[in-house]
Amino acid sequence: MAAVGAGEKRPVGLERIGRSKLLAPEVLPTGIASLDEMLEGGLVAGLLAELVSPEPGSGGQAVLLHLLEASRRSRLLAALIDGADGLDPQSTPPALLEHLLWVRCSSVGQALKAADVALRDENLGMVIVDLRGCEERELRRVASSEWYRLQRLAGRSGSFACVLTPRPMVVAAQTRVSLELGERSAAFSRTRLTLGDLSFREQGEALRFEALRLGGRRQNEFANLIGLATGS
Repeated sequence: MAAVGAGEKRPVGLERIGRSKLLAPEVLPTGIASLDEMLEGGLVAGLLAELVSPEPGSGGQAVLLHLLEASRRSRLLAALIDGADGLDPQSTPPALLEHLLWVRCSSVGQALKAADVALRDENLGMVIVDLRGCEERELRRVASSEWYRLQRLAGRSGSFACVLTPRPMVVAAQTRVSLELGERSAAFSRTRLTLGDLSFREQGEALRFEALRLGGRRQNEFANLIGLATGS
């Protein structure tokens, strides 16, 4: 896998591992029981979801790995739009890379352009945009129209679309959930264990979630009807 230094100018880099999309389910369980219960089963195809990871160590990486495992379990080709080029493939379970299109970006602008392209690709069953670690000044410059375009593209493609952010910012997100460390993680701390000492599945069990905005299958059906009526 080729690596490029952070100071080098380059176009978005693509790393593909895996096979193309098979028949996708309408609801995709994340594999985190508390999150799936909150979402009434999991992520909904065609809806734009935002998962807020407010600070490093709050569980965002564990959720990302669960999403990659969920796409693998359903035999979907997934795209990870890595806004800050922060994925460490050496510490990622190799099996989770088998169906992954890794788009390595060096700016928020690159990431949003890549997400636009990915959501137009009918072979992709899941598109994850990871904006954690991106410059705050770049995130503030994103216009609302950018998010609504991604929302429309997600609805048309029927893909599972999720944006990982450091704070609530995706104004067009039909589902928004904030994650933070739960009581079990506090217990791990008291026994001098940290999330870094646990597998990502154990980390998922240690997380708690706050629902900020919830969309479901009915909302997706309504959005599709509106799209058909307006021709958008």
